[in-house]
Order: sequence, then C-alpha cells, then structure tokens
Amino acid sequence: LLARTLPDTEKEYTRIIIEEADRLRDLVDRMLGSQEPPVLSPINVHEVLERALSLLRVECGEVVRFERDYDPSLPDVLGDRDQLLQVVLNVLRNAAQVLQESGTDFARVILRTRVQRQFTIGKHQHKLVCRVDVMDNGPGIPADIQDTIFFPMISGRAEGTGLGLAIAQSIMAQHRGMIECESVPGSTRFSLYLPLDV
Repeated sequence: LLARTLPDTEKEYTRIIIEEADRLRDLVDRMLGSQEPPVLSPINVHEVLERALSLLRVECGEVVRFERDYDPSLPDVLGDRDQLLQVVLNVLRNAAQVLQESGTDFARVILRTRVQRQFTIGKHQHKLVCRVDVMDNGPGIPADIQDTIFFPMISGRAEGTGLGLAIAQSIMAQHRGMIECESVPGSTRFSLYLPLDV
C-alpha cells in the first residue's frame, strides 16, 4: 500500500528494502535452523556480484567507486544464491565502510573474477576453481589482527561487530570453498574460492 503513494525513486528503494529483509530472514532461519547443508544449484557468480553492487550503491552513494573486471568465460558454480550473496555483501560492505570511515581519496573497490587451475582448498586439489577478488585502496587491515579477522568478534573498525567475515568464512566452508586475505596499507584483497569441478 505504501508503495503506491511513493515517487518512483523511493519505490525502488522500498522494493530493495523489502526484498533484502525477506532474504535475510530466510538466511537467518536457515543458518539458525536445522544446520542443513546449503541448497546447491547452478549460480552465475556475476549475477550475485551485480546484485551485491546494486545494494551497496544505495548504501554508499558516490563516495566509493565500484569497478568490475569480470571473466566472461566463467562457468556457473554450484551454490546457494542467498548464502553466496551474503558472503559477497559482507566482504564488499566491509571494504566500502572502511573506505568511507578512513576518508580515502579516490576510494574504489574492484571486483575481479577469474578461473584458477590446479588449486588446493583444504586437503582437496581442484582442477578448476572460481576466484572472486574484492580489492580496495583503503588503509589496510592492522597487522595485529590480520591472522584473526575471520574469528567471531574480531573487527578492525570501531563500529564493527566482528561477525561479517566469520559468517562469510562459515558459508564458504559449507560450499567447500575458502576465503583468503592479503593486506598492506593502501591495498587489501579478499579472495573467495569456489570449486568448479564438484
């Protein structure tokens, strides 16, 4: 009913808010529920990334520039779309928030996708994996917490809860994937790996 009385731009924001509230409710229900494994289906990673970007643009406005470097030959991955979207959102949101809080000049986040060959996740060697890099030009992650950033309640931000990356890592593990991070002042890269040969 409310949407009928809103201008078109606000209708779009309202629609996004409602969709995200529903998606998050379902995600929390699944994560706190029976702990069943994710429901896997073929997922276009670029569609997940674009959805995450559309949500972050609403949050960030023009403060952070988002760039894409996608490999168009990347095949679909087997995954739970909502869970993978949550992983990407958690990592992207962290990067964007750090850039905003630090006041980085020419703040930017680059999303890059690639196929990587002969890659080991845990103890399993995979012929092919999907690699998604989220790179930013912010201040970097403090060296004293780099080894623990995926632990719950660890955050490099004053306002951070320390749950986003822990949740992201848990979801990636359920997908037989992993997350890595490399960070120095002026450059941070989170790499998400998902097997393509399952």
